[in-house]
Amino acid sequence: MNFFFDENLPPVWAAAVAALGNQRFDPGQVDKVVGARSKFAAGTADIAWMKELGEDRGARWTIISRDRFRKQKGAERLVQRQYGLSVFVLQKSWASKQYWEMTAQFIHWWPRIVEQACATERVAMEVPWSLSGRFTQI
Repeated sequence: MNFFFDENLPPVWAAAVAALGNQRFDPGQVDKVVGARSKFAAGTADIAWMKELGEDRGARWTIISRDRFRKQKGAERLVQRQYGLSVFVLQKSWASKQYWEMTAQFIHWWPRIVEQACATERVAMEVPWSLSGRFTQI
C-alpha cells in the first residue's frame, strides 16, 4: 500500500510517519509514504495528481487529506472512484488545532489508518479527532 499526503497537510508529515513506521508494519502494509510536493509541483490540481496516482497500476494508493474533494461539481470524487483510490479525510475539527497537537494526534491515528486502508479498497473515510471515535464513510 502506498500513501499520498495532500499538500493541505504539513509537508513533513509524510516523511515523519514513514520514518516512525519503518519496519513497524507487516510486509506490504506500507510500501511508500510520499508528500504531494515530493511528487508533484506545488499547486497541481487535485484531479491531475489523482489521475496520475490512479494510472500507476503497479501500486495501490491511499490519499490522506483535509480536503473532502467536493470541488468541481463532484469531478474529484468521480476520479477517486474511477481509479479506485482510497481517501482518508481529517474531520473538519482538525483544522482548529495547533500544529503540535494535531501532529501528535495524527501519529496516534496512523496505525489505525494503515490497518483500515489495507483492509478495504476504494473507500472514502473521515478520520475523527477523538481517539475513541471511529472512521465514518463519506
